[in-house]
Amino acid sequence: MNSAAHFDSTVHSHHDLYLVGLAALICLFACYTAFSLLGNAREFSYTRRYLWGAAAAIVAGCGAWATHFVGMLAWRPGFQIGYDVGLTVWSFVLAIAGSSAGLSAMLSGRRSERTRAAWAGVLAGGTITAMHYTGMAAVRMPAAIDHSGIAVAASAVIVIGMSTLAFRIAGRTDGSADYLRRLAAAVALAAGICGLHFTGMAGLSVIHDQSLDVSRHVLAPTSLAIAVAAVTVMIVAFGLTGSILDQHLASRAARESNRLRRYITELEATQRELKATTTELTMALEAAAAASQTKSQFLATMSHELRTPLNAIIGFADLMVTEIHGPLGDEQYRDYARLVSDSGSHLLSLINDVLDLARLDASQLNLIEDVIEVDRLLHDAVRLIGPQAGKAEVSVSWRSEQPGIRLRADTRRMRQVMLNLLSNAVKFTPHGGSIDIDARMTKQPCGIGLEITVSDTGIGMAPDEIPLALERFGQIDNGLDRRFEGTGLGLPLAKLLMEVHGGKLEIASLPGNGTSVILSIPSDRVIEPAPDMLAVGR
Repeated sequence: MNSAAHFDSTVHSHHDLYLVGLAALICLFACYTAFSLLGNAREFSYTRRYLWGAAAAIVAGCGAWATHFVGMLAWRPGFQIGYDVGLTVWSFVLAIAGSSAGLSAMLSGRRSERTRAAWAGVLAGGTITAMHYTGMAAVRMPAAIDHSGIAVAASAVIVIGMSTLAFRIAGRTDGSADYLRRLAAAVALAAGICGLHFTGMAGLSVIHDQSLDVSRHVLAPTSLAIAVAAVTVMIVAFGLTGSILDQHLASRAARESNRLRRYITELEATQRELKATTTELTMALEAAAAASQTKSQFLATMSHELRTPLNAIIGFADLMVTEIHGPLGDEQYRDYARLVSDSGSHLLSLINDVLDLARLDASQLNLIEDVIEVDRLLHDAVRLIGPQAGKAEVSVSWRSEQPGIRLRADTRRMRQVMLNLLSNAVKFTPHGGSIDIDARMTKQPCGIGLEITVSDTGIGMAPDEIPLALERFGQIDNGLDRRFEGTGLGLPLAKLLMEVHGGKLEIASLPGNGTSVILSIPSDRVIEPAPDMLAVGR
């Protein structure tokens, strides 16, 4: 590239093309590094963002400054030249400040992306223009320099326009690859900076003047070359740092992406397994429910077929025991008949319990509600259990805290609950023991309820055995030789019948201290005694 000026004589100048190419490479590398650091800055929070932004501004400013002065080193005006130290330093400050202002505008989130790019282009391009012409003013040689106004304006328009375009490209979020976007922005900014320099140099006029003194406070080209080399090394260092950080961030992002992908794959596999397992469990539950329903319906419908022949056996055995139609002869036959009757009655009780449980499971047990006198319920239960208690030599007593209490309940089912509890108490109470029944009114959240407690002086059971006692067919090995072996259905059936009535059954027991079974009947089933009955009770 050549430029010339005419005064009294013509002064020719030219550029070293190798240094021109070096200046362009430095500019492109610095711009790409700056945009890489700017991209990294956006990945961090406020403080770290502006630290990385400052690094990007230093690289961009140093790149623009180094490009200018490498270009100046490439300039061959035909004179020995130097550079004013103060203006050279000032030009460096302008380059850094302008780049900082431009990149700060890009990092600001208070404006739209287009507006930020325009502001960044104006600030950066304007100060880079000022840096160029300040650097030109720092040139010292035996000649005067004159700038064309048109060239100055054109150079400023070029660098501002290309800077705006570069920042616009860098700020795009269209899904294009980061390195391609950064490279395109770097090419645009480098073209603007180089265009500024060489457009300005093309409009330069050099007027030879031997009277000018260039020996005082001048930076020699060799020293400038060292300074430019140092700045270039700094740019390279920042570039390597940015590249390493890019690789680190990309590697970390890839690892996180792979780990997230593995997690998603595992979750999807687990979800499929859970769906398959849920489907299988649903099918199994439906099959089990259908089987249970079939079983319950079968048992419920077999009630008549099971009870009819058994009742016949018990009835004929009782006839034989009473010898209504004549003596049996040998006394042993009478004992056999009595044993048949007792065994049949026990078997009928077990069948009734099984059938009642089947009805409860099949939701076919309907309560026939009536008004029950609690005193009558307890008196009848004690009377019915009397023969069994007498054989076991166990005393049974009852008391009601308040006479005249009545319930809305199924009489047969409430009597069945009391007989099951008393039968269990007799079985597990040693000879000479006692069973007490206590009925009393209790306060409940919704009113006055009723508690019936059946306490015995039997062998008791450990707290961890209570859940087993409430399970169907649950048997506790207590080491007691009992005359009546049970099936483990009495307590579970009593509990279910209480729950059907809206109440609950609880057990309190300790080994060797007997057992207490508490029946809690809700207030909506309790009919409090009338005042006249209370007076009679007193």
